[in-house]
Amino acid sequence: MRVSTSTITNMATNSMGNSYKTYVDIMNKIASNKNFTKVSENVPDATKVLKLNDQLAQLELYQSNIQAAVNEMDLAYDALGAVTDEISAINALIVQASNATNSPESAKAIAMEIKQRVVTIQDKMNVKYLDNYVFSGTYTKEQPYTVDENGNVTYHGSSQQAGDRNLTISENTTFAYNFTGEEIFGKQDPTLVDDNGVQLDFFSQMKHLDELLNADTLEYDKIREKLGVLDKATKNITQSQGLVSAKVAKLDSTKNINEDTILKLTEDKVDLEEVDITKAATDLANAQTALQASYSIGTTILGSVSLLDYI
Repeated sequence: MRVSTSTITNMATNSMGNSYKTYVDIMNKIASNKNFTKVSENVPDATKVLKLNDQLAQLELYQSNIQAAVNEMDLAYDALGAVTDEISAINALIVQASNATNSPESAKAIAMEIKQRVVTIQDKMNVKYLDNYVFSGTYTKEQPYTVDENGNVTYHGSSQQAGDRNLTISENTTFAYNFTGEEIFGKQDPTLVDDNGVQLDFFSQMKHLDELLNADTLEYDKIREKLGVLDKATKNITQSQGLVSAKVAKLDSTKNINEDTILKLTEDKVDLEEVDITKAATDLANAQTALQASYSIGTTILGSVSLLDYI
């Protein structure tokens, strides 16, 4: 079959055009450092990159959740440490006040200092992280402790039995954490009272201590009994801080696992998406050689064609 001159011309032109396009594509890849900029350029790899982006975004959300939980627990730990310091100071004041040689006037001065320290404890328990009250349990928008005009401190957070707050920290893994005032200072329940008819929670006991210290006649034994209230609160704080430390350790472990996964997925994404410069340089050199060859052949072919070949 005879090949027409126009066919040969078209073939030469197409060859030069294809060689030029290949050369330009490689140049663009090197300039952008991307194997492709549109899904249509490489559907299989582009689809994989999109999936990797989704996975990486989810992992970053997990890491954000972990950091928020760690920050809140660090804040809780420090607040509890500050409360422990206040309780230790109150303990020393009670020991001083329960001494039989202590006068009612001295006891009143001690009562004033203890009252101030109890207010500080209340303030520490009302600490917030971002917009959430740390020690309100699941009622994070409720201020845990308020005091009325009679000096009665009331807890407004959730109970220990109300459940936990949960964050997703890795695929199929949730992290439960919760801090309630009840865990530290006891449940405020009118049916739970001591021999004096006073509720057993810390703040009710501290209010009763204030009354004892401001009385005209000091009852040293009853004042001394409040040391047991402080001891119980201190033990609760120590237990809570230990729990916080264990939870932070678990979060740190999960965070490290997530970081390893992020690194691996990022490497996979780079392999798919970014240009291998060494290979691209070789491809560019080959494309340039092919382009020059196609121009050389094409020029020869096109230069040998005259108008008479089309007549």
